[in-house]
This record gives sequence, structure tokens and C-alpha cells, in this order.
Amino acid sequence: MISNAFSHLIGHMHRLLKPIDETCLACGKTGSFTRELPGICRACYRNIPWIMKPKCWRCGRGIGCPDCIRPGLNHRSFILNRSAVTYDTQMREWLAQYKYRGNERYAPLLIEMMLRAYTLLHREANIHLDYKGSRKSSNMPWSVHAVTSVPVSGERLQERGFNQAEVLAQGLALRIKVPYVQMLERRRHTDKQSFKSRMDRLKDMEGVFGALQDGPDMLLSISNQAAEQTRSQMGASLFKGPFRILLIDDIYTTGSTINACAQVLRRCEPLMEMPVEIYSLTWARS
Repeated sequence: MISNAFSHLIGHMHRLLKPIDETCLACGKTGSFTRELPGICRACYRNIPWIMKPKCWRCGRGIGCPDCIRPGLNHRSFILNRSAVTYDTQMREWLAQYKYRGNERYAPLLIEMMLRAYTLLHREANIHLDYKGSRKSSNMPWSVHAVTSVPVSGERLQERGFNQAEVLAQGLALRIKVPYVQMLERRRHTDKQSFKSRMDRLKDMEGVFGALQDGPDMLLSISNQAAEQTRSQMGASLFKGPFRILLIDDIYTTGSTINACAQVLRRCEPLMEMPVEIYSLTWARS
């Protein structure tokens, strides 16, 4: 017969080796968790509407996009946008939990999802894009030099207690080992964009954003570091750019917010004496 002590030890080891049941952040059920993303069960993981192969090259939408074929949109101030997921009913609830209800436990989950989107963007850019954002014709590796985020107004910051895009941007910058720079400020409060038409959104964005006073100098410092790295790695005597900025927001709808921010960031070009390219990465694409 197995002694009681040995039986107790076997039972204890069995409990240690048994997968720990946790409560899923999204559905609230207890079950087997996925290793791919923190905090959610396998069932919720399987239902994520990933955008793996964007149908629209410019905005990253997973289906055909009527917006990007409108006249004049080739003159946007950013190169392209990529998003991790399609903004469906489930993703809307996740964002509401994080953004409006202050459930900070969602932040690591959303950051990890955005890291996947960035990995796809990095791979795509190194295969297809040259330094002008056109189809690749040079052997220079594609990389971003700084990460920044869309700012919120003082009213929104007081209402929510945090800037959701800034938290995502800082987390992603840490993961990809690129400096985060707070570049932009919102100079005018606007009403929530989700209930507005496309034309109203475009009009609303006029003059909303500006550059923080120290922002351009911080980019110049990062540019000098990039020059040193270029000299050490490639023997080049001068870093001629382009200087690439990754602009982060939670959701891309019409692109009006991203474009307004990109216009401000592009004004750093005279100071830096090189082209500045803006790439957008958002958690969701509506």
C-alpha cells in the first residue's frame, strides 16, 4: 500500500503540474489559457478577427476600401497604416473595457496584439518598400527610428485618467526597442468622432494638433544616434534619412486623425534636414 505521506506528495505534485485554470479577461469563463496572448482563453483567441493580409495597401483594411480610392487621398501625409484586427462587435467591447471603463488589464493584451501587426509591417516593408514608401528598389533595411502617439485633450485625459494610445505606444516601443517620444499636443478639444460623418471628421481635425516645444529637438537627437549607428554598421559618412516615425492610435476609421498628426510631424523636416516618413499602426481598423 502507498503510505499516506507518499500519496499526499503525489497529489501535491499532480496539482503543481496541472494547468492552472484562470478567469478569462474577455469572456469571464474559467478554462485553458493560450500562451500566445496574455489574459484570454483559447476560445476567445480563436475568435480574434486578425488582419493578416490587408486588401487595401494604403489604410490596411482587411476588405476593399472605398475611402482610399477617393480623389486627392494620394496626398496624405503618412505612408500607410496597418492594424492588428478588424473592429467587430467583440473588439468593440474589448476597446470599451480598456478605453472607457479603465480596465488596465487589457493593456498588455492589446500591446501584444499590436506587436504582431508591427512584425507583419516590418516584414512587408523590408520586402516591398523603399525609402520613399514606394515599391522597394534599394537594399537598405527598413526600420523605424521613433514611436509617438496621438494625444488626447485635457478634458479626455481628466475623464479617462490616461491616454490609451500613449500607453499602447510606450508598451510597443519597449517591445521593439525603439525610443518613445511625446511629440504632439491636442490644442483644441473635439467631440467624439465615432458619431460623425467622414466630412465632419475631416473638418474637425483642422488645427487640432501641434508639436510640443521639445519634440523636434528630441527627434534630432535620435537622428544623430541613427547617424552614429549607420556609420558603425555600414561605414556611411552621413545619415541622410529618411527618418521614420511610427504613429500609434487605438483605432483607424477615416484616417483624418492620423493624417492631421502626420502633417504636424512632417514639419520637422527642415530642422532635421532630411525626409521624415510617418507610418501609422493602430490596434483596430473599422
